[in-house]
Amino acid sequence: MPVAEAQAWAAKLTRAGMEQKLRELEVWVAELDGIVAGWGAIRGDWLEGLYTDPEFARRGVGAGLLEMFERLMCEQGIRAVRAEASSNAMAFYLRRGYRANGPQSPNGAWPIAKELL
Repeated sequence: MPVAEAQAWAAKLTRAGMEQKLRELEVWVAELDGIVAGWGAIRGDWLEGLYTDPEFARRGVGAGLLEMFERLMCEQGIRAVRAEASSNAMAFYLRRGYRANGPQSPNGAWPIAKELL
């Protein structure tokens, strides 16, 4: 993600907003050897966030979290997962069966979805 895009995203965050998200979302954290390697969150049929620390990139952290979220959603009877992908994450999702389902938004996010089996 370009630095300017990351800074614009972070500038919108507030402590109250983050506290509300923690109350409303199902948040999971991935650890490797006691170090936070990534995190993700879901709400209903939405993948609200998925992040891997760059230090742990390409080690299966994001893929493992995503597989777990998809499994949890299936267990809840959800038939399709929806999300918004940043430009730098789009290829990651496409490789895992997601498809763009709309144009890129003004904030740079791509709406994506995947049918769950």
